[in-house]
Amino acid sequence: MQEYAREVWSNDKYESVEHRVVVNTEKERFSIPFFFFPGHHVMVKPAEELVNEQNPAKYKPYNVGKFYANRNRSDFNKREVENIQIHHFKILD
Repeated sequence: MQEYAREVWSNDKYESVEHRVVVNTEKERFSIPFFFFPGHHVMVKPAEELVNEQNPAKYKPYNVGKFYANRNRSDFNKREVENIQIHHFKILD
């Protein structure tokens, strides 16, 4: 969730990155997980401080709970309709 929220809240100032791991057999690797999960009632939308006439909102607001309920219901399997993705909330120019 946090990767999607970052793109929307920052109005595309920060993009999500793909997580890649490279095995190094000669050096230890430490991972420090950080989890951020807003409540199901939270509406995710671009921060008001980042939206103005020169930089309009690039995403429609969406509800975290509904977003995750839809994704979890699909279990990321192929369905007759496309699994909901963050780009579905992108406002096209």
